Amino acid sequence: MTLLTASRTRNDKVLSAFEAYQIPIVADGGEENYLQSVEVMVLLDTFRTINNPLQDYPLVALMKSAMFEFDEDQLARLSLQRGEGKKAENLYEKLQHSLDQTGSAPQLIDASLKEKLTRFMETLDAWRDYAQTHSLYDLLWKIYQDRHYYDYVGALPNGAQRQANLYALTLRANDFESSSFKGLPHFISMIDKILENQHDLANVAQAVPKDAVQLMTIHKSKGLEFPYVFILNTDKKFVGKELSTNAVISRKNGVGIKYVASLPVENDQPALPEDIRLVIETLPYQRNVEEIRLAALSEQMRLLYVAMTRAERKLYLVGKGRQDKLEERKWGASVNGRLSPALRKEINCFQDWLYAIQAVFAQQHLAYQTRFVTDQDLTPEQIGHLELKTSLPVDDLKDNRQSEEIRRALDVLESVDRLNTQYQAAIQLPSVRTPSQIKKFYEPIQDIEGVDLMEKVDVPLPRFEFPKFGKEEAVTGATVGSALHELMQRIPLTTIPTMESLAMVLQEVNASPAVKERIDLKKVLAFFQTDLGQLLLKEADKVHREAPFAMLKTDPTSGQDFVVRGILDGYLLLEDRILLFDYKTDRYRNPQDLLDRYHAQLELYAEALRRSYGVDRLESYLILLGGEQLQVVSLADRKDPS
Repeated sequence: MTLLTASRTRNDKVLSAFEAYQIPIVADGGEENYLQSVEVMVLLDTFRTINNPLQDYPLVALMKSAMFEFDEDQLARLSLQRGEGKKAENLYEKLQHSLDQTGSAPQLIDASLKEKLTRFMETLDAWRDYAQTHSLYDLLWKIYQDRHYYDYVGALPNGAQRQANLYALTLRANDFESSSFKGLPHFISMIDKILENQHDLANVAQAVPKDAVQLMTIHKSKGLEFPYVFILNTDKKFVGKELSTNAVISRKNGVGIKYVASLPVENDQPALPEDIRLVIETLPYQRNVEEIRLAALSEQMRLLYVAMTRAERKLYLVGKGRQDKLEERKWGASVNGRLSPALRKEINCFQDWLYAIQAVFAQQHLAYQTRFVTDQDLTPEQIGHLELKTSLPVDDLKDNRQSEEIRRALDVLESVDRLNTQYQAAIQLPSVRTPSQIKKFYEPIQDIEGVDLMEKVDVPLPRFEFPKFGKEEAVTGATVGSALHELMQRIPLTTIPTMESLAMVLQEVNASPAVKERIDLKKVLAFFQTDLGQLLLKEADKVHREAPFAMLKTDPTSGQDFVVRGILDGYLLLEDRILLFDYKTDRYRNPQDLLDRYHAQLELYAEALRRSYGVDRLESYLILLGGEQLQVVSLADRKDPS
């Protein structure tokens, strides 16, 4: 049996209906609804929960899935376990209260539910630990094996397709980590962006079962024949978007446009307009529209002919419409044994063509019959059920109950969206951040526009550079800053730097000549003449440059831990104190502005050094190389903006 459609716009509903009645169906391909399959959505929600269990929607989806089978009654009982003195909590925190018996209604958690919840939390914690040290490919197979989910979907209707979808997910996860992106958060972010843009991934091809229903477009069915054919959506209109434009182009007649006329109107009321705007279809426009409409109708007739000649034994044409309106419509009379040309132009769907033939030629013997089916004829009792050879036991619903307390709990579950909005910061918290990201995330934006205009300072004239259209790489502040950092790292501290030695070191820097020309060696030499520079030369064996670090911190909003990673420009480790220094190439007018901008970043660096060496006394310095002259400023000199 084969289903034919003019397009794939309604195929999702057809596939869902056949799946609901457990009838195997195979589409012709081209659909992109892979991420909307139930088994894939369950695994994606499992990934989201492993990455951040504070998200209520994925957590509920995982608990209700076939892997753990929490029902609504159990979820409602768990949702009532709010902590003492807290108005709003996420579901994960309520699960912890349920295990600790510290929730607001511990009597609702019986022994069987507590045991089931304990197994769930142990499995989730094991998956989260496993995800830290293994690939996504290995994590997926561990989930399949721990909960037998791969075998479970294989026993469902259309099980081969479901298993193919799960196997394709492991391959796509492996391909993702083979690129420059790695880790569970990046994979989830990629999938979410695909869904946000209303896109999807192509379905997985598999061997077609012998007894499966085939769903394909009429165009793809050309040259094929099937015993039984159903042509669906015969009520769909032939709507041409090109007929609603202001200009229509014809190869034969040229361009036809609509004429816009502004006509004056005489009236005594000043509130009324003095002229009106009319849009008039010109004769060339009407002629081109008529030509395109006739060509489109001819193509639809050929398409219907192709569809109707695909059946070997029996043909069904299925559409939707009201019987009374079709019977009351005036279909006219035949002209030379055919429908009148005016009627053929007026009709705009397959269904009306077929009913017009039946109405006009009612006295003749037609090769088809029309039957109207109502909602009363489509009840489950009338349709019946498909007898499967190997059916799964149906869930027993006799123990389901809906008390007033449970109904209130369901109302609480409906407010999940509101809670997720409230805890948006915790939901989107990544596991690893850099100091620059933390500075941008936690610090408010400093609005200093207009302040400089009130100060009486000599503002140098701006310097403009003509754009370069050659192939050489553009010189930006970031490239100059990177080259300067590499230079400061390469300078040997065992000898006193000179302009000649600095020029030789600059030649070793991995940068283009244009970038090297932008580096002011006089400022670099001036730094080593300052007190800090002299101290670095004197204690060269105690200087650490380009030192990486990692530090564990706690997010104040969610209470979850995350890792801060970064690289220190350098620090001097003395017996009684540590001197932290950081190079900055930002342009500035007042050093206080850079102290305000980077004080949070320096405090993170200082905290990492205090934790590593156990030293409380620490001095932080900014080496400013972006001004007219070199400046070394201490963080202790920063003035509190408040």
